[in-house]
Amino acid sequence: MKIPNHFAFTFTLIWVAVALSCGSENRSNVDPSKRQSAQLTPLSSPAFRALLSLPNPPTRMRPGEKQIVQVNVKNASAEAWPALGAADARFAITLRNRWLSADGKKVINDIDGGASLPYDLTPGSVTDMNISITAPAEPGEYVLEFDMVQERVTWFRDKGSQPTRLKVKVEP
Repeated sequence: MKIPNHFAFTFTLIWVAVALSCGSENRSNVDPSKRQSAQLTPLSSPAFRALLSLPNPPTRMRPGEKQIVQVNVKNASAEAWPALGAADARFAITLRNRWLSADGKKVINDIDGGASLPYDLTPGSVTDMNISITAPAEPGEYVLEFDMVQERVTWFRDKGSQPTRLKVKVEP
Protein backbone atom coordinates (compact mmCIF):
# COMPACT_ATOMS: atom_id res chain seq x y z
CA MET A 1 0.00 0.00 0.00
CA LYS A 2 1.34 3.36 -1.01
CA ILE A 3 0.92 6.32 1.46
CA PRO A 4 0.62 9.73 -0.17
CA ASN A 5 3.07 12.44 0.95
CA HIS A 6 0.35 15.08 1.47
CA PHE A 7 -2.89 14.91 3.40
CA ALA A 8 -5.65 17.47 3.41
CA PHE A 9 -7.36 18.15 6.72
CA THR A 10 -10.34 20.32 7.44
CA PHE A 11 -10.60 21.93 10.88
CA THR A 12 -13.45 23.88 12.29
CA LEU A 13 -12.77 26.22 15.19
CA ILE A 14 -15.71 26.99 17.40
CA TRP A 15 -15.46 29.90 19.84
CA VAL A 16 -17.81 29.63 22.78
CA ALA A 17 -18.30 32.56 25.13
CA VAL A 18 -19.73 31.71 28.51
CA ALA A 19 -21.16 34.34 30.82
CA LEU A 20 -20.05 33.77 34.38
CA SER A 21 -21.98 35.07 37.34
CA CYS A 22 -21.45 35.15 41.06
CA GLY A 23 -24.14 33.03 42.63
CA SER A 24 -27.42 33.11 40.83
CA GLU A 25 -27.36 36.85 40.14
CA ASN A 26 -27.41 38.23 36.65
CA ARG A 27 -25.05 41.25 36.61
CA SER A 28 -27.72 43.40 34.97
CA ASN A 29 -30.06 42.70 37.90
CA VAL A 30 -27.54 43.39 40.70
CA ASP A 31 -28.76 45.83 43.33
CA PRO A 32 -27.04 49.14 42.42
CA SER A 33 -26.18 49.68 46.10
CA LYS A 34 -24.08 46.48 45.96
CA ARG A 35 -22.25 47.35 42.73
CA GLN A 36 -18.51 46.75 42.39
CA SER A 37 -16.89 49.28 40.13
CA ALA A 38 -13.17 49.85 39.68
CA GLN A 39 -11.04 52.81 40.70
CA LEU A 40 -8.12 53.28 38.31
CA THR A 41 -6.78 56.60 39.61
CA PRO A 42 -6.07 58.12 43.03
CA LEU A 43 -9.08 59.48 44.91
CA SER A 44 -9.39 63.24 45.22
CA SER A 45 -8.14 64.57 48.58
CA PRO A 46 -11.63 65.26 50.00
CA ALA A 47 -12.61 61.59 49.40
CA PHE A 48 -10.16 60.36 52.06
CA ARG A 49 -12.64 60.67 54.95
CA ALA A 50 -13.71 57.63 56.95
CA LEU A 51 -15.36 56.95 60.30
CA LEU A 52 -14.46 53.57 61.77
CA SER A 53 -15.93 51.92 64.86
CA LEU A 54 -15.69 48.49 66.48
CA PRO A 55 -18.82 47.05 68.09
CA ASN A 56 -16.79 44.42 70.04
CA PRO A 57 -13.20 45.61 70.28
CA PRO A 58 -10.59 43.22 71.64
CA THR A 59 -9.04 44.39 74.92
CA ARG A 60 -6.88 41.35 75.72
CA MET A 61 -5.11 38.86 73.50
CA ARG A 62 -2.42 36.22 73.85
CA PRO A 63 0.94 36.63 72.06
CA GLY A 64 0.53 35.68 68.40
CA GLU A 65 -3.22 35.08 68.81
CA LYS A 66 -5.36 35.61 65.72
CA GLN A 67 -8.86 37.10 65.88
CA ILE A 68 -11.46 38.23 63.39
CA VAL A 69 -12.62 41.73 64.28
CA GLN A 70 -15.71 43.42 62.90
CA VAL A 71 -15.26 47.07 61.92
CA ASN A 72 -18.09 49.41 60.93
CA VAL A 73 -16.80 51.53 58.04
CA LYS A 74 -18.57 54.75 57.06
CA ASN A 75 -17.72 56.76 53.96
CA ALA A 76 -17.66 60.24 55.54
CA SER A 77 -16.79 61.95 52.26
CA ALA A 78 -18.96 63.36 49.49
CA GLU A 79 -17.52 60.91 46.93
CA ALA A 80 -18.17 57.21 46.34
CA TRP A 81 -15.43 54.69 47.10
CA PRO A 82 -15.32 52.02 44.39
CA ALA A 83 -14.87 48.47 45.71
CA LEU A 84 -12.26 47.42 43.17
CA GLY A 85 -8.91 48.74 42.01
CA ALA A 86 -6.72 47.84 39.08
CA ALA A 87 -5.89 44.19 38.36
CA ASP A 88 -2.69 44.51 40.45
CA ALA A 89 -4.75 45.90 43.41
CA ARG A 90 -3.44 49.43 42.90
CA PHE A 91 -6.06 52.07 43.82
CA ALA A 92 -8.26 49.59 45.72
CA ILE A 93 -9.73 50.97 48.94
CA THR A 94 -8.91 48.64 51.83
CA LEU A 95 -9.36 48.45 55.59
CA ARG A 96 -6.04 47.74 57.30
CA ASN A 97 -4.67 47.60 60.83
CA ARG A 98 -1.31 48.04 62.49
CA TRP A 99 0.12 47.64 65.99
CA LEU A 100 1.82 50.53 67.80
CA SER A 101 3.69 50.83 71.09
CA ALA A 102 1.63 51.65 74.21
CA ASP A 103 2.28 55.39 73.74
CA GLY A 104 1.26 55.16 70.05
CA LYS A 105 4.57 56.56 68.81
CA LYS A 106 6.46 53.48 67.60
CA VAL A 107 5.21 51.12 64.89
CA ILE A 108 5.45 47.48 66.00
CA ASN A 109 3.82 45.87 62.94
CA ASP A 110 2.99 48.24 60.08
CA ILE A 111 0.54 46.08 58.16
CA ASP A 112 -1.06 43.24 60.06
CA GLY A 113 -4.33 42.48 58.27
CA GLY A 114 -6.50 43.79 55.48
CA ALA A 115 -10.02 43.57 54.08
CA SER A 116 -11.43 44.81 50.78
CA LEU A 117 -14.66 46.72 50.41
CA PRO A 118 -17.45 44.25 49.60
CA TYR A 119 -19.13 46.76 47.26
CA ASP A 120 -18.95 50.43 46.29
CA LEU A 121 -19.53 52.62 49.32
CA THR A 122 -21.54 55.72 48.50
CA PRO A 123 -21.21 58.94 50.54
CA GLY A 124 -22.66 58.49 54.04
CA SER A 125 -23.04 54.71 53.62
CA VAL A 126 -21.84 52.21 56.23
CA THR A 127 -20.71 48.62 55.81
CA ASP A 128 -19.49 46.00 58.27
CA MET A 129 -16.12 44.52 57.42
CA ASN A 130 -14.30 41.62 59.05
CA ILE A 131 -10.52 41.85 59.37
CA SER A 132 -8.11 39.23 60.68
CA ILE A 133 -5.64 40.58 63.24
CA THR A 134 -2.64 38.92 64.89
CA ALA A 135 -1.38 40.08 68.29
CA PRO A 136 2.31 40.90 68.62
CA ALA A 137 4.55 38.04 69.76
CA GLU A 138 5.80 39.88 72.86
CA PRO A 139 3.54 40.45 75.89
CA GLY A 140 2.81 44.07 76.73
CA GLU A 141 0.39 46.93 76.17
CA TYR A 142 -0.18 48.08 72.64
CA VAL A 143 -2.28 50.41 70.56
CA LEU A 144 -4.21 48.69 67.77
CA GLU A 145 -4.96 51.10 64.93
CA PHE A 146 -7.49 50.66 62.12
CA ASP A 147 -7.49 52.87 59.03
CA MET A 148 -8.53 52.86 55.40
CA VAL A 149 -5.91 52.98 52.66
CA GLN A 150 -6.00 53.47 48.93
CA GLU A 151 -3.49 50.81 47.92
CA ARG A 152 -0.20 52.17 46.54
CA VAL A 153 -1.49 55.73 47.01
CA THR A 154 -1.85 56.72 50.68
CA TRP A 155 -3.39 56.02 54.06
CA PHE A 156 -6.53 57.99 54.85
CA ARG A 157 -4.80 59.31 58.03
CA ASP A 158 -2.20 60.99 55.80
CA LYS A 159 -5.01 63.00 54.17
CA GLY A 160 -6.58 64.13 57.46
CA SER A 161 -8.97 61.29 58.33
CA GLN A 162 -8.78 60.04 61.92
CA PRO A 163 -7.89 56.35 62.32
CA THR A 164 -9.54 54.38 65.12
CA ARG A 165 -7.21 53.38 67.94
CA LEU A 166 -7.72 51.17 70.98
CA LYS A 167 -5.54 49.79 73.74
CA VAL A 168 -4.97 46.03 73.78
CA LYS A 169 -3.11 44.13 76.48
CA VAL A 170 -1.16 41.15 75.16
CA GLU A 171 -0.50 38.66 77.93
CA PRO A 172 0.29 34.94 78.17
